[in-house]
Amino acid sequence: MTPTPLPARLLATEEMDILDGTCQPRARVVTRHDSAHDVTALLTRGLTTTSAGGFFFIPYLLQLGAHDLAAALGPPKPEGLPKERLALGLVFESIFGYTAGIRPVDTVSRADFGLLAGLPFLPSPATQYRFLQSVPVQSALAFQTVLGQRLVALGHVTPGHPVNVDAHNIKTYSRKAMKHSFITQEDRYGKALRTFYTQDQASKKPLIALAAYSGTTVSQVTHRLADLTRDILGRDFLMVADKEWYCGQLIQELHAQYGVAVLTPVKASPKRLEEFDTVPLEQYDQTIWGNVAAVYTTMTDFDGPLRMLLKKRRNGTYFALITPAHAMTAATAMPTYTTRWRIENFFAENAFLGVNHLPSLPLNAIQTMLSLRLLAFHVVDNVRHDLGPASQKQTPELIHREFIDGVQGRVQLRGNIIEVSIYGFAHEAAAAAILTNLETNLENAGVDPRIPWLGNRRLRFTFH
Repeated sequence: MTPTPLPARLLATEEMDILDGTCQPRARVVTRHDSAHDVTALLTRGLTTTSAGGFFFIPYLLQLGAHDLAAALGPPKPEGLPKERLALGLVFESIFGYTAGIRPVDTVSRADFGLLAGLPFLPSPATQYRFLQSVPVQSALAFQTVLGQRLVALGHVTPGHPVNVDAHNIKTYSRKAMKHSFITQEDRYGKALRTFYTQDQASKKPLIALAAYSGTTVSQVTHRLADLTRDILGRDFLMVADKEWYCGQLIQELHAQYGVAVLTPVKASPKRLEEFDTVPLEQYDQTIWGNVAAVYTTMTDFDGPLRMLLKKRRNGTYFALITPAHAMTAATAMPTYTTRWRIENFFAENAFLGVNHLPSLPLNAIQTMLSLRLLAFHVVDNVRHDLGPASQKQTPELIHREFIDGVQGRVQLRGNIIEVSIYGFAHEAAAAAILTNLETNLENAGVDPRIPWLGNRRLRFTFH
């Protein structure tokens, strides 16, 4: 006997947890049809919000193709909430400042926060965790690669500049509801992580962030890191590293197999110090970095000569850089290495986004969350760039404080247009300059102004 097929609407259901008005999870059977209907009803009825600035970021998600990127994360999900909306919800969590305590704050359980991701409610952490766990590591890294390629296509990253590389140990934290007795003094829960990442030195934009469990070495992960970065840039590049990358075999393989030249400090071993003493530094021209010698040297496990740039510090100790790029001069090497410190500052400056605050889950979920944090960074970075010189050096926390938190507005659907009316905004001139005539501006930039996660409607901003 042939079974009777179920209606499509019933097949597209999923029981999931949502947060009610007091941020307590409760179960609810969700269909995509009902979810879209609820969003439409919410927009038609209209809502007032004190976080209207969150809508400023939607055009930048469109610019980066965030919806299609998120839809490609992991396997197809035909039932329940679309995975791209769960992903965008996590992106907005970062933009609103996860570390500021987004879950405990009652005000963000309002409809305005869920609406930014096209949801009529705020999903509970359990629902988001199930989504994160469904995405393989390879899919999360492919997400980063395509995102980086879009930054290159937009002209936000220009191939040919040096690329910084570094690794940081990061604690993992659980955002699931836990009894206090299960949380240690440091709020630490789960294994420590090591995150390796590359950054375009000129724009300060991160290119790839690769999560690994603590104990993973530079030699084990750098080949993949370099390969992914090269996929983004589409060409050879100079990788500026710290002493962890001082390894002849690694430098050799990167140079020969991946077209990557490493610039790294030399470790001052007794044999190296003897070599430094034989270099007549006084014979070399004086520069702003002192007398810098440009000589050739050798290295264990490296096939052929390397370029070495050597100087003596004011305290009498030596400092040397080594690279397989034979033509590199002191005038290039010294400022290039000094600018590497931008990557050291990256995580501290962007802690508000939660880039150093990841869930204690399997590695694939951690990698997916980290990838979404990078998307949040680029959205915030693109917004502050367009706002003008006064905002370009502000941290995400300051951007949130001045352009999201406490921004009064009314959101209402009129025809196929979502009107966002902003009232009494201190930075009205800066925001209006980029958001007035938004639909025309997006079309002129080759960006489809329709918002896929809000029923393909368009945004219109007015300031009062």
